[in-house]
Amino acid sequence: MYTLNGCIDTWDWLRIDCGSDTSYKDANGDTWNSDDDYVKTGDNKQVAPSSSSEVEQLNTLRVFSEQNKNCYTLPTPSSTRYLVRAMFWYGNYDGFSKPSTFDLEFDGNKWATVVTNMNNFTYYEMIYATRGDSISICLARTQDQQFPFISRLESIPLPDEMYPQMRRDMAWFNSYRYDYGANDTILGYPADPYNRIWEPSIPPGLRPVTANFTSIDVTSVNDPPDSAIITAVEAQSSTDTIDLSFGFGNISHLDHVEMYFTEPFPQTGETRSFSVIVNNSYVNTTNPEYQNCVSIGANSLSFGTLNVQLVPTNESTLPPVISAVEVYTVSEPLVTATTSQNDLNGLGEFVDNFEQLKGWSGEPCLPNDTIWQWLKCSMDDQPPRVTAICLSGYGLQGHLPDFSQMDALEVIDMHNNTLDGEIPDFLGKLPNLRILDLRDNDFSGYVPRTITDNKQLEFKIDGNKNDGNKNIKYPKSKKAEKIAATVVSIVFLVIVVCCCCCCCCNRLESTQGEAPRILTVEMVRTWKRN
Repeated sequence: MYTLNGCIDTWDWLRIDCGSDTSYKDANGDTWNSDDDYVKTGDNKQVAPSSSSEVEQLNTLRVFSEQNKNCYTLPTPSSTRYLVRAMFWYGNYDGFSKPSTFDLEFDGNKWATVVTNMNNFTYYEMIYATRGDSISICLARTQDQQFPFISRLESIPLPDEMYPQMRRDMAWFNSYRYDYGANDTILGYPADPYNRIWEPSIPPGLRPVTANFTSIDVTSVNDPPDSAIITAVEAQSSTDTIDLSFGFGNISHLDHVEMYFTEPFPQTGETRSFSVIVNNSYVNTTNPEYQNCVSIGANSLSFGTLNVQLVPTNESTLPPVISAVEVYTVSEPLVTATTSQNDLNGLGEFVDNFEQLKGWSGEPCLPNDTIWQWLKCSMDDQPPRVTAICLSGYGLQGHLPDFSQMDALEVIDMHNNTLDGEIPDFLGKLPNLRILDLRDNDFSGYVPRTITDNKQLEFKIDGNKNDGNKNIKYPKSKKAEKIAATVVSIVFLVIVVCCCCCCCCNRLESTQGEAPRILTVEMVRTWKRN
């Protein structure tokens, strides 16, 4: 993102109007894309006319009713932090008045459980340091007949210097972002150059103030919008403490809170000074400066509620004041061992070769409670391995691709499809395979010996026929071949003996028509004389 002559260049922003049939430019001249280049599944819907919103992108949505997990692939040209926001507006699109609940995930990590309702739109926002050339944003069905949907999806790169306390192995999920002292107007782009949403807030017991300047001379590294800093709230008196609380339910969590301060009026002879305390721990003391914005950030482990106090110092003659705040919940360490690359490559062969599987994308084995519905994975291994492929009745057609690299497979069930060609030899060589079910397909040729001779493998191949004629043939076993060879040898020997006997008999028969020759003594004498 670049600033040219005071204008924001948004060329590297990605904004998707989910459910829109076409891409278009909005009133600010910014492009909103349709879903087609980023997800291969789902159906476009429109909210009910009675639920139409002034926010154009909330009037359409993309609904996913076929798979248990559906993923958008968002390109990230630069390896940096991104602000990612997903919005959901049920709008009674299906006429059932039953808003759904489902999971939102990113790159194999759980982001949030999305709970939609009839009356308001819901949005979730995070800051995330990318690890590759894309971010996978997934919607996962977690309850029967409650179909995930999404109305709007955005990813916006942030400068590297922003939010310096953030570790790259964790994500920050935005929980609160308040523009204190503001009226009912929500701040966003173009007031905020990074499209953050700042909600107006005036906490009870505090009074709103507006600075007597219109722009900030020096600002925080996080670059909050000037208009959010110009408005503020202050305590009623110089001795009063500002108490702010942010609820999270009865869970333990690590939070990051970022607070923004300025002195709204020039002071002569007055002092404004106060200490910042987060969950009863001292963080810092500040003396806000006129027309300058300073931020103070802190990480804190909370249970249920995050508490912030601004306590005036003894020398302060003016009450504490605060302009804006951001509160993030820090994620657990992000997964580093995604599904084995061998398995990803093998699954890629399935997705590329079978039309029925082309919509599957994203991390197949993670999070472990929303694995692709036709797989089973082992989380005992790091990285996770695919241990079973269960594609019975998926309507698969054609030859099986080569997925021999998936060497952790224990079960392959592909019965009741129309797979054809020869059964691949590599199936019997998979070292951990125990069950192979290829029944009721159109395979032909011989069953490879790697399968039939594999004593640890239970295989089923009946029901493979074409035009009513069975095409599958079993090779002869080695024992049968030895027996056959022995039989052939005996038969050959018998034939040879018979031939010899026949020859002898023939000679004997040829002499039976002549009288035997007898040499008498006289004949011998005569023969000798001669």
